[in-house]
Amino acid sequence: MNRYLLLAAGLLLPASALLAQRRPTPPPVPKLLVGIMVDQMRPDYITRFRDQFGPDGFNRLLREGFECRNTQYNYIPTVTGPGHSSVYTGTTPRYHGIVGNSWYDRRLRRDVYCTDDSTVQLVGGQGKGMGVSARNQLSTTLGDELKMVTGGRARVLALSLKDRASALPAGHMADGAYWFDVASGNFISSTYYVPALPAWVQAFNAQKRPDYYRQQTWGPLRGPEAYRNSLPDSNRYERPFKGKAAATFPYDLAKLAPLSGPGYETVYASTYGDNLLTDFVLAALAGTDLGRDDVPDLLAVSYSSPDAVGHAFGPQSKEENDLYLRLDLEIARLLQALDKTVGKGRYTVFLTADHGASEVTRYLADHQAPTGAFSTDALAKGAAAYLNEQLGPDQWIETVRGNMVYLNRPLLARRKVELARAQQLVADFVRDLPGIAQVNTTTQLLNASYTTYLEAKLQAGFYYPRFGDVRFELLPGWTGDIGPGASHGTGYAYDSHVPLLWFGAGIVPGVSFAPHTITDIAPTAAMLLNSKLPSACTGQPIVEVLSPAGGPQQPGAP
Repeated sequence: MNRYLLLAAGLLLPASALLAQRRPTPPPVPKLLVGIMVDQMRPDYITRFRDQFGPDGFNRLLREGFECRNTQYNYIPTVTGPGHSSVYTGTTPRYHGIVGNSWYDRRLRRDVYCTDDSTVQLVGGQGKGMGVSARNQLSTTLGDELKMVTGGRARVLALSLKDRASALPAGHMADGAYWFDVASGNFISSTYYVPALPAWVQAFNAQKRPDYYRQQTWGPLRGPEAYRNSLPDSNRYERPFKGKAAATFPYDLAKLAPLSGPGYETVYASTYGDNLLTDFVLAALAGTDLGRDDVPDLLAVSYSSPDAVGHAFGPQSKEENDLYLRLDLEIARLLQALDKTVGKGRYTVFLTADHGASEVTRYLADHQAPTGAFSTDALAKGAAAYLNEQLGPDQWIETVRGNMVYLNRPLLARRKVELARAQQLVADFVRDLPGIAQVNTTTQLLNASYTTYLEAKLQAGFYYPRFGDVRFELLPGWTGDIGPGASHGTGYAYDSHVPLLWFGAGIVPGVSFAPHTITDIAPTAAMLLNSKLPSACTGQPIVEVLSPAGGPQQPGAP
């Protein structure tokens, strides 16, 4: 019997060896990977506004590309700095270290901004200010690895209105990172990346495009039928521009600009910030050789104005609706420029967001949906009083930042109070406050392994040297006040669920409803580029995108 089994196995070996060699021809490596991030974009903006989009922007991405419908951020907090870092490093704040847009530094006893770098200087701006770089980011990025595997020949460029949305995706080895200086109206950089602005950036700044946009009047792009999935223009859920009594169209930026600060705040905080960034991206494509040779390059683009508009007007506003109708035109303009400069089928795009957004809390309250207002100041005072009762009068709390309580550790050491005990006392107090969903101490996050929803996300966002002693999360819908405008930062679906579209070289049209995390983008892109994974990458390549026959999918919508 064994003899027959051995003979059958021997007969099968050549066939299996042949099958193992039958690999499909790999798709060509894209000449340029373009990462597009839209600040504060929720997936429902695509479905709500799709019938009003043109054929060449979002609809082209959907029609010719691959859509991952169930993509989530897998950590807390969902804010811009960590979002951009996580997409390009393929890991969470636990390993890349960008735990927020800023954090409290115990050694310096002050807040530190995520891209602060005192060892470098700004290039091209009017003010001196703090230097900007990716030095605080502890992992390599997709671009860093691409530079290394190509012997430095790959070009890596990052462009945005926000400095953190440019420097963090650019990483440590980029050829350039540029962002908008609202004071001067110029795109600037820092000596971390370039000693001086290159000629193409100087030429663009000389055009004074922000001056042109600051003279525009923002009114509805389309007729009333295009806004049927949004609230009426006049409602109590929006925060108007300075100098305007109500948040209603039209917005005459020429009149409002002098009232909104010394520079170009109205451009940044309106739909024209998207126009300006696309102008700058097109200048980069024309002024550099991105995608022009046999070495793959990376271009990171982050649209920041949707975040400003969302914070002011909210997800259901006519302004938000109009911004996405106009952003659709900018995406079309960018794709057309890529077709012309790089060539159709020679570049790959992914489009996602750095976080989502909550509904306006005032709207939720008016419609009897779960919401509430939470006072961090009240928490700080109450916790301080409680520690005085338990440990004796003293300044036990050093500060409260965001959703974290920082204890006075030198005092605890002098008074011989165990840190874990003090942390637990604060946690016990906070846990009983109205609006609290979850409380964890640093000691717990260090020593336990969590798989439950919020705790797992908190732990993924935990990097000890930049963390407080007690971290709390509010109930769904709760925020600092019941007022106008949107917010974000939680681990709930409205903040963590984001769009993810893939398009171009190596991408077969389709859609997947399987769960994926935002940290899966970098390893998927690395496979497309035949590049290394970022050094702390914890995400996994999205099989459906790379090999559509290997995962759940259906043809892209027409």
